[in-house]
Amino acid sequence: MIPRIVISAPRGMSGKTIVTLGILYGLARRGLRVAPFKVGPDYIDPSYHSLAAGVAGRNLDVVLMGEDGVRRRFVKYAAGADLAVVEGVLGLYDSVDGVSELGSTAQVAKLLKAPVVVVLNGERVNRTLRAVVRGLKAFDPGVDVAGVILTNVTPRQAEKLVKALSEEGVEIVGVVPKSKKVAEAFAYRHLGLVPTGERGDAGGVLDVLESYVVPYLDLDGILSIAKRAGELDEEPEADPPAGGNCRVGIIMDRAFTFYYPELLEAAASVGEPVFINSLRDQALPPVDLVVVGGGFPEVLAEELERNKPFRKALLSYVESGGRLYAECGGLTYMTSSIIIDRSEYEMVGAIDAVTVMLDRPVGKGYVWGQVVGDTPVAPRGTRLVGHEFHYSKIIFREKPNLVIKLERGVGVGGGWDGVVKHNMHAQYLHIHPYTYNVLTALCRST
Repeated sequence: MIPRIVISAPRGMSGKTIVTLGILYGLARRGLRVAPFKVGPDYIDPSYHSLAAGVAGRNLDVVLMGEDGVRRRFVKYAAGADLAVVEGVLGLYDSVDGVSELGSTAQVAKLLKAPVVVVLNGERVNRTLRAVVRGLKAFDPGVDVAGVILTNVTPRQAEKLVKALSEEGVEIVGVVPKSKKVAEAFAYRHLGLVPTGERGDAGGVLDVLESYVVPYLDLDGILSIAKRAGELDEEPEADPPAGGNCRVGIIMDRAFTFYYPELLEAAASVGEPVFINSLRDQALPPVDLVVVGGGFPEVLAEELERNKPFRKALLSYVESGGRLYAECGGLTYMTSSIIIDRSEYEMVGAIDAVTVMLDRPVGKGYVWGQVVGDTPVAPRGTRLVGHEFHYSKIIFREKPNLVIKLERGVGVGGGWDGVVKHNMHAQYLHIHPYTYNVLTALCRST
């Protein structure tokens, strides 16, 4: 049996990620093998999990992977670990439709037969937290709410809360005081934390965890709760079949960081991943196809614009028929320019369109649709399921060739996504390789 625990909260932005990282890092520093997971589609939090645990963070998503897929992935990637830590999404019972439990942290906790530790932000509240805990425990008796970790509390407030909450039948396994250092190190941007691949202070993040989070966690108590997990009788997910000589160029740098580890593993299984830096490289290496993942090209737009030789090389590659797949930030990079706060920056120009950055989300959540046009990524009739989260919209200056008719989601607008030009396919839709492996299709057609 793999000891495991789910970290949740009554709502989002309560400190789940910071607490999860503290547990991962604290136990890894003890020499234990920890396996990190994140509920839902997310690139950023798992990148921090990887940093703290020293192993790749994996996603568990019922919507994208199904119930069996979640269990099988957990068994595969938690194998051999001393403890698996699953960070939840939003509040414990928050779901895709707000009515059923679909996609909720609670659903995953039940699937994994894992006890839950709830993170409670103690700022400007005291006895009311008893009602919160009582409600979380009573709402679904199938969810084992076993422990509580308090955050943002003063010593005097903590003393009262520990006494009060203990009477609700939960163990208090952490009291993390309010800290400016923690707030600065884990400051939010519009899509969440700054990705680890973009920031240059990874060591500083770990130092903050070691000094301001780990000492305030009862790691032994957390391990004890994790051992209450039930047995899972599930076969692990199978590895993708290996073999091939496809050279997959992956643009991975500070601008483009949104890659699931499974995509990198898929690149290795079909041949050889070749990593490319759009900020530094002057030309494309010899590759059979190029992948441009999501990220924050708008944050580094000036640097991307400055590297004109690379943009020119990428444009020439697309116009000469080279195969290229781009998601979200990669899509916007392939347009003619990005407009940010009235400043315009030249991009690749493979798509005759302008990307405009806005202050509010344009597309957010799960997306699914059907391929209805010709594309190197998938045959007609393929149903693609994924997610989107973007603050940009695209204004086309020529009629685009759009190939994905959406049933749910925003995409590039009007119920469509998937821009195809020559052998380039670019979309807002993020696809997890578990649901559909685009590299297999692209390598097969090279």
